[in-house]
Amino acid sequence: MEKKEITINGKYAEQRKNVLENHAPTMYEAMIADGSLETHLADVQEMVSSYVEKQVERYKTSEEYLAAEQKDSLKAMRLLNMAVLEAEDSAYRIWIANIPESDEDEDDEYDDFDD
Repeated sequence: MEKKEITINGKYAEQRKNVLENHAPTMYEAMIADGSLETHLADVQEMVSSYVEKQVERYKTSEEYLAAEQKDSLKAMRLLNMAVLEAEDSAYRIWIANIPESDEDEDDEYDDFDD
């Protein structure tokens, strides 16, 4: 049987694929078999990107960032980079590394994101 090439667009989708492939191979193979893997990876990419972007935009309005931006642009850049890393770390635990224990849990996986 020929393996279908999976299209992955984005680092978060790539991370999720690697987690599934290495830590939930049965789920990964089932998603390939039923054709849902690409959609799942695209959804994860979209959710994580949106979450990180919103967290960073929220941080840009914080007193700490605004003060640093006026006094020391390098410090402001470091703070912004830290905000990105913190948001990515949270998103990794919520959407990328999360392996549902059952099919019902899989639907709940996306309910954790609040605007």
